[in-house]
Amino acid sequence: MLMPSIIKSALFAIALAVAVFEGGFFWGAVFFGLAFYWYFRSSFEWGTFFCSFLILTLYAYLDTSFLYYATETNVSSGVAPVWLASALFGALFFLLLGIKEFVFLRRQAIFNFLSGSLYFFVGGTFFVADKDAGGPFLLYALLSSVVFYLLIKESIDFFMEDAPKRKKEVLAIGSTLLIMEFLGVVGILPIGFLNSAALIVLIVFVFEDLIYHHLKGALSRQIVLNNATILIVCLLFIFATSKLTL
Repeated sequence: MLMPSIIKSALFAIALAVAVFEGGFFWGAVFFGLAFYWYFRSSFEWGTFFCSFLILTLYAYLDTSFLYYATETNVSSGVAPVWLASALFGALFFLLLGIKEFVFLRRQAIFNFLSGSLYFFVGGTFFVADKDAGGPFLLYALLSSVVFYLLIKESIDFFMEDAPKRKKEVLAIGSTLLIMEFLGVVGILPIGFLNSAALIVLIVFVFEDLIYHHLKGALSRQIVLNNATILIVCLLFIFATSKLTL
């Protein structure tokens, strides 16, 4: 099952690049249609990772399109970044298919990497969005909150399938609200959008780890201290590697 996933992922990357280069509704619809076809062609756990698939496909198109128009100063300057971005999203699509179709043995570790990548792209897109746009930015902030909720909820369901559904729902909503607060705070820090996105990924993973141990009934002071220590060390590293500007 490895080779079919590789082929689908390569075609996903090519379809994404073509859709971005050609532009317009038709090619965008072709890309999304093909992505849905390749995802649903196998019925293995399609519902378990549907949110990750939907968000990966959406942000692959949005971010690659933004990259193309941001780097297109002449006919060819935006070509290489688009192909690189398409290859990257194609690789993430391969990981998603591999998790979904039980290609990988270490599914949990790979799922963590995949979800972390999605958190990074969602956060990065949020930080580069035009905050002076008013209504459009508020709509995008609302979209970001929905995306974070869906990803966090999916992660909790994947790792703690047997936990009470209502409790998982409350924890996912509470975590999303806190993450949105952190997005606002991190957004004013002069550390650049890449470091800001990395910081959001770190914060989300800390929340998820605390939720995981809470649902297991194993949350202790040591777990909290370990996560706090990791957060502080990574914060120091991020600030140390950032070019701070006021």
